[in-house]
Amino acid sequence: MRTRVLAVALALGVFALVGAFIWTTVRTLDPRDTVADQSEPTAEVSEVLPDGRIDVQVYALGNRDVRLDIQFTPDADAIESAAMRPDVNFAMMEMHMDGFDPPLQLVEAGVWRANLKLPMAGRWVVSVGFGEDRAEVEFDAQ
Repeated sequence: MRTRVLAVALALGVFALVGAFIWTTVRTLDPRDTVADQSEPTAEVSEVLPDGRIDVQVYALGNRDVRLDIQFTPDADAIESAAMRPDVNFAMMEMHMDGFDPPLQLVEAGVWRANLKLPMAGRWVVSVGFGEDRAEVEFDAQ
């Protein structure tokens, strides 16, 4: 009798485990689970440069689509830097090749935006700055 109870308990446990695996593969995904939250950045960095502070926010929107928001707040004595467009470079972390520079759209004074589609999914780094002074942030694009 004790062997039967143990066998039934073991069978129920296996059945529950198999049922859980089947349920997770068959269930329909909620579209809100598959779309990135566009209100929260995937990655961000704020860096103090010699002429001011640069804030970079990366939004990985899914399907290799990325939005990049840049804001540069110049120091009071570095007004000429506010009109300069920052240099932007996207590069894949594990690939040894040159990155690419997306076109920037001026949103307002000191604020730029770029919308782009990356050529590959994976780990990326974006470098933003002026000349040698740069801020870098890593993110995953899928």
